[in-house]
Amino acid sequence: MIRRDIVVSILAAGLLIAGLSHASSAIIETQHLIVSDATGKLSKDQLKSSADQAQAILERILAFWSADSGIDRFGKIRVVFDVPRRDVYSSVFYWDKKDGERIRIVRVFSSEGLPQMMAHKLTSAVFPQKDKLIRNMMGILSEAQVGNPLTFPMCGFSSDDWVLALLKMKSYIPINELGPDHESWGMKDAGGGKLSIHDKAKQHKAYAETGSFGNYLFLTYGINKIKQFHRLSLQKDRPWQDVFGIGIQKLEENWLKTLKTNEITRDENVSTVLNLFERNSSTACAESQELVTRKR
Repeated sequence: MIRRDIVVSILAAGLLIAGLSHASSAIIETQHLIVSDATGKLSKDQLKSSADQAQAILERILAFWSADSGIDRFGKIRVVFDVPRRDVYSSVFYWDKKDGERIRIVRVFSSEGLPQMMAHKLTSAVFPQKDKLIRNMMGILSEAQVGNPLTFPMCGFSSDDWVLALLKMKSYIPINELGPDHESWGMKDAGGGKLSIHDKAKQHKAYAETGSFGNYLFLTYGINKIKQFHRLSLQKDRPWQDVFGIGIQKLEENWLKTLKTNEITRDENVSTVLNLFERNSSTACAESQELVTRKR
């Protein structure tokens, strides 16, 4: 059963990030991953199945981006399977240290079914990025391409559907207002890796817009341009002009024009998510997940 309150996934994950010492002693290594069980409940066969699933998703991510896993620089990615927090299925990426070396950790808050946000967070591990906009733009694109379509912010629909609904509501947030840190995304950083959500509606808007915009850039300019944008952004703040030849205002204008041009083909979906969001923005994602699941 798809749990409610998926919108607060990052809150639940951030508040409960823990070191590898909390994982059980069971560990399985794959080509690119070191996978462990923090639940203490997975059998060896279940952990092996989960490890194979994570490795398969990572391989699809690496193929999609034509990238390497970064083992030479950072070692294998540690994937820790944990129990859902507050009935939330999600994943989170963060850095930790082992023997004085930085290590990449993806903690997956799910022990059944196809994990949510795992493709997103594995992408963050492959392409470490301080700017939240770029990090989510790439992560949500991966999730849509090779991950779980029920994952936030798509929630069973398309990020385009949610953005078109936001435009109808006159509740759209300009891309330039989404900063590199958490505050402008309806979130707060309490330090020590602990995140909280103070505006669920704004969080969903920001993530949906980022997913839709990232997909537009991919379809219009190709994957290599997005990789170039990520790479240059490590030395220069959001080099839109350098990579795409135009500034963010024009990019945003072209993206929204393309969305509106294709709006008529999405009317039914847009109407559905619009009703869900207007009724209760805090539960819109969970309700859309349940709606899509029932129709399957």
